This record gives sequence, structure tokens and C-alpha cells, in this order.
Amino acid sequence: MILSNLPLLMTGAFLLFTLAAGLYFSKKTTSLKEYAVGNKNFATATLVATVLATAFGGGGLIRNVEQVHQQGLYWIFFALFATAISIWILSPLASRMSSFMRNLSMAETIGNVYGRIPRVITAISSIITAIASVAIQIKVISLAISMCTDMVDPSIMTIIVTLVLIFYSTFGGIRAVTYTDALQFITFLAVIPVLAWLMFQKIELSIGDIVAFLKTQEKFQLSNVFSLNTSLINIIVLILAGIVSEIRPSTIQRIYMASSPIQAKRAFIYSSILSFFIIMFITLVGIAIFVIGPDLPMEDVWKYIMNNLAPFFKGLVCISLLSLTMSTADSELNSCVVLIAHDIVESIRGKQIVTSNGLGLVRVTSLIVGLSAMVLTFYCKGLLELMQLSFALSIPVITAPFILAVFGFRGASTTALLGMVTGTVTIIAWNTWVAPKTNIDGSFFCMLANGIAMMVAHYSRPQRRYRMDERG
Repeated sequence: MILSNLPLLMTGAFLLFTLAAGLYFSKKTTSLKEYAVGNKNFATATLVATVLATAFGGGGLIRNVEQVHQQGLYWIFFALFATAISIWILSPLASRMSSFMRNLSMAETIGNVYGRIPRVITAISSIITAIASVAIQIKVISLAISMCTDMVDPSIMTIIVTLVLIFYSTFGGIRAVTYTDALQFITFLAVIPVLAWLMFQKIELSIGDIVAFLKTQEKFQLSNVFSLNTSLINIIVLILAGIVSEIRPSTIQRIYMASSPIQAKRAFIYSSILSFFIIMFITLVGIAIFVIGPDLPMEDVWKYIMNNLAPFFKGLVCISLLSLTMSTADSELNSCVVLIAHDIVESIRGKQIVTSNGLGLVRVTSLIVGLSAMVLTFYCKGLLELMQLSFALSIPVITAPFILAVFGFRGASTTALLGMVTGTVTIIAWNTWVAPKTNIDGSFFCMLANGIAMMVAHYSRPQRRYRMDERG
């Protein structure tokens, strides 16, 4: 009886330890700035841990293993390149953000350059994306618990886990989120290589035989993968969208948390190197399952993994999935609350929330956002479709204005609004007419349309100097 309940006991112990760590590292927060970015005195190693914990979600682990099994080399190239490069690309951005280091959010940076309305639009787009992201992680929590034990109703445990992360994120702010992220990062960093090793132990073949077998499979043949077809175009476009996907509020917030652009740049360089090895072990899990069962339906991949693990290792995998989901969800939740309180409410009121008087609003907002995401889990689709949906909600709208702003572009508010409208209209048109016929993701192309529209609007009319102190 104890052995069969071991995964549940391990999960409960991990949740209690996480809650205790979150409360321990929570100190009395006296301002919105401290809630959002702390005291900017985090060690580089801590920033690396929270960057990776935010970037790797539970949905990513489950989706990557399933898609490697389903798509082979196509998805391996996407996972390896998109993940590592998407984190690395933030290092040159961070090195140019010295004038924005006192900001609390990505929306504030856009507002400093383009004005109040683009700032609010950025905040709204980011909030919708963040709620969707938290909902994905909550869905994975439910899936992880249902795979690990049938002794407890998964919906009850899902509510408990969600309330735990809402609690320490709400009352501890970014300090609690960062240090619990570090704990969760260490957990899944240790477990994922073990999972890959365990799956390869199930294969009764030598490495040479495994390679020979993969060469006979069409989806693992380089000649087939690199032949010009719709699948190749789709994965290339998806890689391009994935590369810019980490230019989002929760990740950019890690730049504002750094003591300087130099520290932020180093953190993202180290994170990109580590991310390459993490994703490599995740893809090895998918390869191992494919070799074991090449005809296994995609929806049964994780059922097979969990059914072929001893209770102790089953508990470790469940803890790893919880670590991935909670570390991403709490970061998204924190950034979402800052966007609401700092960017939308302050823009409407016309004055800053600088003291603890505004923290009541922050904490109520955090609770509402977390519970809203939990409700949204009932309407979630497949994890791949949800990833593409999150791309469509943010990349075409806010990515181009932010990149241009960081690299010195200074345009009027109407210029940014034109670009955002262009990105929104083109992604709606793409998903209505192009995507259903080609299955090609249009987020990257629509981001380019946004940037081109801004450049054309700016340089096609008489120039004037735009100073940052003129922006709302």
C-alpha cells in the first residue's frame, strides 16, 4: 500500500517543501517595484535558474516528447534550435537596455518610447497570453497528477497545487518566485537526464542498432526531412517564431531584475548553453519511446512512460512535471499582475502605485488571474495548438515594437499603433485563410509585417526628434 502511494506522498512532500521555501524567501514587500523586480541584487546563478525555470514549462516537456515521437527530426531541429537561440537572442537585447533598466515591465518600456496607448495595448496582449500560458501549465498539472496516481481525484490535487503557487506568488512577489524557481529548476534538471537514462534502459539494443533502426525510419532520414515540402516550410517558420517567442514579459522581466545590462547578458548566455543540454535530454526521451514503440499513438506516449516506471521514479517524474509547470506559471502570474497594476491601472489613473497601499490591489489581482487561468483549463485544446495560439496572441503585436525600441528606433505613438494593428489584422487573416490550407504558422511573418509597417509609416513623413521624456 505504501509503495503504491509513494508517488502521491512524494508529490505532497514536494508541494509542502515548495510552499515552505516560498514563505521563507518571502519578506515584507513594501512597494510595487519590490514586488515586480525585487532589490536587483540577485546572483547571476539565481537569474540563470529563474530564466530557465520560466522558459521550460510542463507543457514543453510533454509536448516535446510527444512531437519527437510523432515528427522525428523535424521536431528535434525545432526543439534544439528554437529553444537555445530564443534564450540566447535576449543577451544582445539586454546589453542595449541600459536606459530601460529602471522599468518594471515590457509594456512600460514600450510606453516610454511610443506613449500610453501602445503601452496599454502591450499590457492587454501580454495579459491574455500570460493567462493562456498559466492555463496550459495548470492543465499539465492535472495530467501529471492523473498519470502518477489514481488514489486522489486529479481535479482536487490540481486546485491544491494551483492555490499553492498563487499563494506564494501573491504574497512573496518576485523574490519568492525567483527562489522557488531556483529550487524547481534544480529538481527538473536532476530528474530529466534520469528519465532519459531509464527509457534507454528499456531498449534491448546497442547504440549502433538504435542508430541503424532510426536510419530506416522515414521521419528520421535527413534526405527526407530536408526535401522541399510543406512540412519543411512549416517547421522552419515555426523555428523562426520560436526564436522570438521568449521576447515576452515574464522573460524580459528577468532583465529588469538584473543589477546591470552586463549581468543580464551573462545570465542569458549561460541560460542558452544550459537549455541546449536540457532539451537534448528531453529529445532523447522521445527517441527512446519511438524506438520502443514506433507505432504507439501520440496520446499514449506518456501513459507508456509512466506505466513502465517504478513507483519511486514515477514520483520523481511527477515532481519534475510539477516543478516545470509551477516555475513557469508563477513567473507568468507575477508578470501578469505587474502588467495590470503597473501598466493598465497606472495608465488609467495617471499616477504611479509606489507604496504598499497599492499592494492590496496587486494581491487581489493575482488571485483573480490565477483562478481565471484555472477556469480556462476546461477550454484548453492540444498543447501544440495552444503553443501556436500563444505565439499568435503576442508575437505579431508586441515583439517588433519592442525590438525596434531597444535598438534605438524612436517613433510616434501612431507609428506603433499602425504596426500593432497591422500585426493583428495580418495574423487574423493568416489564421482564417492561409493556415487552414497550409498548416503553416504565420506569427513570424505577421511580426515582420508589423515592423515594416512601422518603418514605412515613420520614414515616409517629415522627421522630428522624439525624446523619451516626451512619452507617456
